[in-house]
Amino acid sequence: MLTVGNVYGHGFDSGQITMLEALGFALRPGVSAYAGSQLCRFLDFEIGPSLELIEVTDNSDYESFVPPGMEPYGPGISLVVEDGSPSRLDGYERDFASLEPYRLKVPYQGAGGPGWHYLNFAEPVLPGIFVWLTALDAPKPVVARTTAHANGVRGVVGLVFACTEEELENVARLAGETIGRRPLRVGGITLLTTGPGSGSGRFPLRAVVLRADSLDAFGATAPSTEATRALGRPAVRLETNPLSWDLWLTT
Repeated sequence: MLTVGNVYGHGFDSGQITMLEALGFALRPGVSAYAGSQLCRFLDFEIGPSLELIEVTDNSDYESFVPPGMEPYGPGISLVVEDGSPSRLDGYERDFASLEPYRLKVPYQGAGGPGWHYLNFAEPVLPGIFVWLTALDAPKPVVARTTAHANGVRGVVGLVFACTEEELENVARLAGETIGRRPLRVGGITLLTTGPGSGSGRFPLRAVVLRADSLDAFGATAPSTEATRALGRPAVRLETNPLSWDLWLTT
């Protein structure tokens, strides 16, 4: 079984972070620096994956870093393998050979030590979105997470894609699911499709759906919002930036 570990998006500069904090979101303490001049901030939740908010500080360095299968500035989805063991990646590497898988390891700290193991795909699992598998050496790192938000948001419950359901076939295969039988779910997260080219946005991951206790903290105070529906319930759509997914808030 795969779970969604985190979902990342680009374009989250200081102005974007200030907006999110003003709306009652609490960020994880600290800022992480990643290869390619990427500053990474995180939103953690009681349920579902974390959201990784990336700011690129040197475009030339970043574009030199971009690995095979990744579209520059595109969003990404990390799928964590069952029990997190690196040996679990072997079967996926074999079964998805047509997607040209390759592995990377990033130590938690210090060369040669335990770390994260990534199975990337040079042929994208879903065009325009970097989908990869993650496994972790034991002992796993302990992360100080902030999961309580003043706006009552509990967590990520859905992802919205501007594509056909059939285009999610590789994602479904990775998750051991079948397209068409029911709404596609990966690790408890519902994957929704709105059809190719629908909505605004440069990349096909259009929105992250968040579950909140109520919508009172949004709408009246959030900029660039409009009413919509998500998972059959009323929702508020919060625009972020042209490089990233929007946030859809629902109860």
